[in-house]
Amino acid sequence: MNAKVTMGLRILFGVFCLVFGINKFAGFLEFPPIAGDGGTLMGIYATSGFLKIIGVLEILGGLALLLNKYVPMALIFMIAIMFNAAVFHALHDMGGIAGAILGLILGLVLVYAYKSRFLSVLSA
Repeated sequence: MNAKVTMGLRILFGVFCLVFGINKFAGFLEFPPIAGDGGTLMGIYATSGFLKIIGVLEILGGLALLLNKYVPMALIFMIAIMFNAAVFHALHDMGGIAGAILGLILGLVLVYAYKSRFLSVLSA
């Protein structure tokens, strides 16, 4: 993959993670309430502090991607978070799944771009 495209995707994903991580503390992006069990689960995540932990991981991962430091480790954490967000939205809030899918795709494309750094993890 072209180095400039990879850099652009890395920066885009880094900003994406940073913004959503900071939002977990500052709350500048408003999201509609989630009905049913998904709303209950999200309430538990919010009151237990779980979302704050995810926010810290997103901030650190976003900074790592923006600074081009520890990129493979940041991608592992960010893809795990995006995968879980996509599963949550697929099961409880299909209307909000677009952001999670976008983040997951960006992360997976970057893993492909950095595949030489992941060979030992991806080998059988």
